[in-house]
Amino acid sequence: MKRIILFFFLSISVILSNQAQDLFFQVKVDASAANTSETRVFTNMENSFSQFINDTKWITEEVELYERMKGLMAINITGIPRTSRYQAQMQVQSVRPIYNSNYESVMINIADRNLNFDFTESQPLIYTQNSFNDNLVSILAFYANFLLGMDFDSFSELGGQQYYEEAFNIARSANQQGFGAGWKPFENLESRYALIQSALNSQLEPVRIALYLYYRKGLDMMEEDPEAARKSIIMALENIQKANKLNPNSPFITLLLQTKAEEIISIFTEGDMNTRRKAYEIMREISPANSERYEVMIK
Repeated sequence: MKRIILFFFLSISVILSNQAQDLFFQVKVDASAANTSETRVFTNMENSFSQFINDTKWITEEVELYERMKGLMAINITGIPRTSRYQAQMQVQSVRPIYNSNYESVMINIADRNLNFDFTESQPLIYTQNSFNDNLVSILAFYANFLLGMDFDSFSELGGQQYYEEAFNIARSANQQGFGAGWKPFENLESRYALIQSALNSQLEPVRIALYLYYRKGLDMMEEDPEAARKSIIMALENIQKANKLNPNSPFITLLLQTKAEEIISIFTEGDMNTRRKAYEIMREISPANSERYEVMIK
C-alpha cells in the first residue's frame, strides 16, 4: 500500500496539467488479497470511482488552480461475499501545496478499515444532495466533503463549514438508512460518523482555526519569514493543546496528530531553540506516547 501511495504522489502532477475539475484524486483498487482471478471489474471500479470523485462538482465557488485539492484513494479489496458485494479497506489522503515552494503537505491520512459496498459495472455513480444515496456513493461523497472542509479551513478561518456540514448530513442519512459499518455514532472512534461529529464539536473549533494558523500563516509564510511562520505554527499547536484538554482522544485530533507528527518534527529541528522547545513541550503533552520521537526537536 505504501508503494502505491508513493507512486501516486510522484505521478499526480502529470494529471494536474490535463484536468480542470474541483478535485484531483488518484484512485487505485487492489484486489490481490481477495483471492479472485477477475480483473476487469476492478479496472472498471477504479475508473468509475475516479470519474465520480473528479467529475462531480463539489465546490460552490470558483477556485484557482493552486487551491484545488489533490489526494488519493487506495482501496484494498479483502473479500467478495457474494456477486457485486465487496469488503474492503481504504486509505484516503489529501495534500495541500505550500506557497513559494515545490512542497506538498499531507493534510490528513485516514485509514477506513471497514468498507462494505455493492458495485455494479453498468450502474453510474451519481451524488444528489439532500436525497437518497446508496452506501458506496455516500462513502465517496463523505470523504470528498470532509477533506474539502479541511482544505478550505486551511485557507481561511473556519472556511470549510459548509463542507463539514454536508459530510455530517451524509453520515446522518447513512446511519438513518441503516447502512451499518462506519456510520454508527457510537460504533468506535474510527467510524466516519464519529470523525465528522468530532470535527463539528464546538469545543474543537480551535483545532479548525489551527489549520489556518498552521498552513496559511505558517507553512505558506515559511519561505518569506521562517521564524514568524514557526511562531504561527506554535499558536496552532497551542490551539490543539487547548482543545485536547477538553476532548482527550477526539478522533479528529488523534488523526491530525498522527498525520502531522513527522512534519512538525521536521519544522522544529531548525530555528530558535526557545520556539523549538515550546513545540516539543506541547507535542509531548498532547501525544505522550510519542515523546521520544520529539526529542530530536531540542537537540
